[in-house]
This record gives sequence, C-alpha cells and structure tokens, in this order.
Amino acid sequence: MHGHDAEGRTMTAVTQKQTGPAQRPGPAEQAPAPPPKLRRRPWVAAAAVIALFVGAVGGLMTWLALSPSQEVVIAARDLDKYHVLDDGDLRTVSVALDPAVAAIPGRDAASLIGRRLTDGVSAGSVLAPAGVSDSGFPAPGLSVVRVTLTSQLAQGLTLAPGDQVRVVVSPPSVSADEEATFTPGEISAVHEGDAGAVVEVLVAHDQAVALSDAVVGGRASIVQDLAPSTGEDE
Repeated sequence: MHGHDAEGRTMTAVTQKQTGPAQRPGPAEQAPAPPPKLRRRPWVAAAAVIALFVGAVGGLMTWLALSPSQEVVIAARDLDKYHVLDDGDLRTVSVALDPAVAAIPGRDAASLIGRRLTDGVSAGSVLAPAGVSDSGFPAPGLSVVRVTLTSQLAQGLTLAPGDQVRVVVSPPSVSADEEATFTPGEISAVHEGDAGAVVEVLVAHDQAVALSDAVVGGRASIVQDLAPSTGEDE
C-alpha cells in the first residue's frame, strides 16, 4: 500500500506538470521612441534678457545709492592749457565718485580763481588738484616771447596752447654766409583780433632776448611741424 501511494503521487505530480499552462512567447521588443521635439519659445529668451537688464540696472542704482555723493568742482566749458581760471570757468556738482578719482571739493572753488591750469580740460570734466598750479609762470628757466602775426598770416590759424612749435629767425641781411635759425618752443596762449593775432610762446630763457629783437624787426615767424608718429597705426 505504501509503495502504491508513492507511485500514484509521483504520476499525479508529473501529470500536473505536463498539463500546466504553456509558456507564451513575450511580445516583440519595440523600437525606442524618438526624443520629443522642443518647441522654441521666443518670449522665454526675451524674458531672460529683460531680467538681466533689470538686474544690471538695479545693481547700478544700488551702487549709486550706497556710494556717498560729494560736491566737486568741474569745468564749465572747454579750457586750454595754461588758462587762468575765473568765476565763469567753474561749476560745482554733487556726484558719486570712485575713491580712486582725485577731485577738488566744491567748497574750495573760490580758491581756484586766478590759478593756472597745467593741462587742457574739457567741459564737464572733474578738476583734479594736480591739474591746477599756483606756481609762478613761466616756470624757472623759461620765458614768454610774444610773436605778432598779421591778419594774412593769422588767417586759418590752428595754433593752440600746448602745441610744440619752432620760432624761426631770418638773418638781418641777405648774405651767403648767414642762414635762418630757429628755437623750439611751446604755445602758451593765442590772442586773435581783427588786425591779426598775438601768439605767446614759451622758450628757453637764454633765447628770449634774441627772439624778441627778431620779433621787433619783423624777422620772426612760427613754424608748426607735424607731430611725430607713435607707430600705433603702422
């Protein structure tokens, strides 16, 4: 009996295994779907640009708000080198300046009257302490020679303070063994009028007397040479 039961259970298990549900083949592998196409949205890019602009403006306004403003002296108009300052040349404005920028406080504007510029200044520029001199003029070792130009010679005059020139002196008489000489100088002022112009030239002190004598005798003229090339355009 025991052997029969064991055999019966074995056959039953085999029968159930054979009559179990058959394995069905899985579905065929599908090809990967193409990536979705991105739709361009111009308004998104425009919004980003606007956000950057607003951020930059906000940063600038914040910097200006946090930077302490101060009253400084500026040029009311274009001023030449060696110009002597007067009331109409100066203005005071309240601005926020970088600490590295040297400026003259507005409270000191009155003390600048009668002082001389050491270089040309354009209208609206901040005056720097180094740009104004209270030293004597001309500087030691230099003299001012005034050369008078007739209206014909002054026509189309382009000389300006700071220009480098040569004062050419013709010989007192026409002679084979005499040649014209010249002295280098710098224009310090130009005074134009209906009859011509008077040009003030800074020259070496030891040349001033001879040049003045030549000017009186009508033998002096001014030559402006082409500025030397710096090589930047080559």
